[in-house]
Amino acid sequence: MRRRRRRSGSLSWIGLLVFLILGGSQLWKEIQRQSSAPEPRSGKATKVFEVMYDARLLDDPNNDGDSFKITYRGKVHLLRLYFADCAEKQRYANNAERLRDQGDYFGGLSESRTVALGQQAEAFTRQWLQERPFTVYTKWQGVFDSGRHYAFVVFPDGEDLSAKLVREGLARIHTSGTPLPDGRTVAEYEHELRMLESEARADRRGGWGY
Repeated sequence: MRRRRRRSGSLSWIGLLVFLILGGSQLWKEIQRQSSAPEPRSGKATKVFEVMYDARLLDDPNNDGDSFKITYRGKVHLLRLYFADCAEKQRYANNAERLRDQGDYFGGLSESRTVALGQQAEAFTRQWLQERPFTVYTKWQGVFDSGRHYAFVVFPDGEDLSAKLVREGLARIHTSGTPLPDGRTVAEYEHELRMLESEARADRRGGWGY
């Protein structure tokens, strides 16, 4: 009887050991699988910014160079770029002063040329957003009570839309700023934009060439 009990006890210990080994192996495989899996394309990939992958531009007559509608997961969002301000694409009853400020920034453009610059910026933005994938980063910071939210729009080449607009002389460095999703500070990014603006001015691109 004692021999049978000892043998039975040995078998139970062996079974438990096998169970732990197999269970540990499966657990380790699951940990490896989760650590190597790509980051989910929904929700917050950073601690501060909400990240929208696979967003699409929504055609709207009110879209312009720095403000536009996108669709993401069945919802419509109205975005406004950080750092960049494009000229108004149309003359309204209450935007004469704004057009004048925008024209002055580029060396004193007439109102008609400022509006033409705004239309050029709108076409540039529309083309980039329609023809290339982009990722939106937003903190849902509201733009007054307009229903818009500030955002960065980044392309696969790593450059965001604000920088591209400044590079082409289609936007002034203006409006709200914030530290970037990649960790660059406001001062660092503004310095980079000033460098791009200097190049655009030297090459007489966009508003610098009117």
